[in-house]
Amino acid sequence: MTDEPRLRILMVATEAAPFAKEGGVADVLGSLPKELAAQGHDVRIALPRYGTIAAERWAVRETGVTRTLWMFGDNQTIRMRQTALPNAPVAVYLLEHEGYFGRHARLYLGQDQHDEQRRFLLFCRGLLDALPALDFTPDIIHLHDWQTAPCAAYLRTSYRHLLRQGATRLLYTIHNLQYQGRWDPSILDEAGLDRSRLFAHDGLEYWGDVNWMKAGINYADAVTTVSRRYADEIQTLDQGWGLDEVLFQRHTRLFGIPNGIDWGSWDPATDEALAARYTAADALPAKARNRAALREAFALPEEAEMPVVGVVSRLVDQKGFDLVAQAAEELATLPLHVVVLGTGQPRYEHLFRALSERTGNVRARIGFDIALSRRIYAGADFFLMPSAFEPGGLGQLLALRYGTLPIVRATGGLADTVTDLDADPDGGNGISFTTYSAAALLDALRRALRHYADRERWPVLVARAMAYDSRWSASARAYSDLYRRVLRLPGV
Repeated sequence: MTDEPRLRILMVATEAAPFAKEGGVADVLGSLPKELAAQGHDVRIALPRYGTIAAERWAVRETGVTRTLWMFGDNQTIRMRQTALPNAPVAVYLLEHEGYFGRHARLYLGQDQHDEQRRFLLFCRGLLDALPALDFTPDIIHLHDWQTAPCAAYLRTSYRHLLRQGATRLLYTIHNLQYQGRWDPSILDEAGLDRSRLFAHDGLEYWGDVNWMKAGINYADAVTTVSRRYADEIQTLDQGWGLDEVLFQRHTRLFGIPNGIDWGSWDPATDEALAARYTAADALPAKARNRAALREAFALPEEAEMPVVGVVSRLVDQKGFDLVAQAAEELATLPLHVVVLGTGQPRYEHLFRALSERTGNVRARIGFDIALSRRIYAGADFFLMPSAFEPGGLGQLLALRYGTLPIVRATGGLADTVTDLDADPDGGNGISFTTYSAAALLDALRRALRHYADRERWPVLVARAMAYDSRWSASARAYSDLYRRVLRLPGV
């Protein structure tokens, strides 16, 4: 704890590990609040209580706070429950509504579903209505992604009184600009928001629709995203997803703060999923044992001189698998093994199933298996992430932690965290390429093979990868500094 004043911070999100997880947002909400609390702040999280969050497992208790709101043509009654992040002094508020959350085992219904709009509007408004009764007055309300952005619209209008005469500040984090939560403007009437006041070019209007992402951008005191490079990229026509001008207008209050990973949860020295645990001092022989176990799990032959390239990913366009499809024939001829774990678009699932059947060096497991993902991070020599765009990225950080060199396209958080070995032989920690093409991907793989063949230098590269500091502590300090800075700025 520094001499700086302790802050009261409310994180509002739709997922947080270990309670509810679908994407990287859950990892952020499961780790960042812990680090902020370790710095002395009073941090609390607000989530919907999905049907998968069992009261017995997570020691969910009553708060006694209940609210009934007129929304969607009926009375909606919400109840606030409470639990805590495991092994951390971080309270977690759970908003309970059986119809919109409790009966659903899935976190998300899809952006094209009317109920998806309604459930997160209810979450935002219900939380704000209940907040005074929870006896917690935050200095910072930190919103994450489009589903919580309606909070910003409410807090600038009908719930403005919660901002304590301008003393509370709103921070909004964009985890992925592609998902914006657009809907017909009639949703404002359902939400109890003043359409005449909000549905304007400098408000929520976007090509005739309501755009909730735009609410977060326009109404927050500051906007962050999950890497410095991505903060620059989203202000461009190519990667702004139609909001580049809106973001550029707020560029003086737009900041990129990289994600980290939980080194306690992801530690090759203690990871029970591995065939052999290790530190940087004994990484090479242990990784050889893990590589052999990985090959056995994927029915690949033992080839001492041949590296293993791992993939753990959603199999979707964003992740660059169209490049892999274009390079598939040549990939099958390279002297390397490829192991793939993931699910996604049917055409990529079919691609990897087909490659598994007809090639001698590519194998895939279509599904998700957390223990197997850990064995891939430890047993692979390289980790492939040829993303078209990547706001932050966690896979490359996990790979580095396990001494596995990333092969990435230099975009977003990948560009911030992976330095190309050919461009910087003394400081590089992976292989990167810039042009989004199959030829550039294949060139990166061939360069990786050349580095792997240098057996004298290879131990240095593995040790360098494991030394990369991806802990949350530095990012949490950056958020603390930004919170204090924003509190000093004039409010929006």
